[in-house]
Amino acid sequence: MVAFQGFSQTQGSGSYLKQAAISESAGIVHLTANSPRPLLQILDALQQKYGWVVDYEDPQYVSQMDLVDTSGGSHSRLPGGGSFSVEFPAGAPQEEKILHLVVDSYNRSKNPGRFELRPGAQGVFYVVGIAAHNEKDAISSQPVLFDLPITVAAGEKPITATLDLICQEVTAQSHTAVTIGVSPRALLDHAPAKVGGAKVAARDLLLQGLMATHHTLYWRLLFDPNSKGYFLDIHTVRSS
Repeated sequence: MVAFQGFSQTQGSGSYLKQAAISESAGIVHLTANSPRPLLQILDALQQKYGWVVDYEDPQYVSQMDLVDTSGGSHSRLPGGGSFSVEFPAGAPQEEKILHLVVDSYNRSKNPGRFELRPGAQGVFYVVGIAAHNEKDAISSQPVLFDLPITVAAGEKPITATLDLICQEVTAQSHTAVTIGVSPRALLDHAPAKVGGAKVAARDLLLQGLMATHHTLYWRLLFDPNSKGYFLDIHTVRSS
């Protein structure tokens, strides 16, 4: 039986890849990422290869151990990720098993952040940031923003308005700004739905909102080390 494996190393930003490299040989799939967020790059590659749509949420990166300054004089900072590689048998891979492998392997690497794979409704999976180095440079657990129970009125409104309310409620409770970034506005602005609830996890309301569009959408909650806030990016799965 072929063993599942994961391995990693950190490299400089000069060798970042635009997307993860995918290859297959001798019945083994090889994935290699090199990015400020290499785990996210691997998830994107798995979506490309197998159609697995996985939502992703950064932890907060506050320690210099988890950050890198970009070139130039603006002193802009990014998560300090680097190279991360993983491999597994090619035959009929099981999504949950492979995702666990990827996340566990990443958590053993020297790349920033620690993550957890969580199953959700409708067969959805989330990769959620749960820890990172703190200001004393020790790995420390963090509260997860989209775990927060929030209340959103369920009256019919465009999905964009629902997402705005979710971000506002999370921001108010966490005192960490969450702002909608990239999104398919033409779709979300014209997709009214009754989505809401009292003291419901923000993640569950977000999933309800996106599913109400009847399109396959997914999110990337990305921490910005410069503003110390988050951008919530919403993407559409492109049909092949």
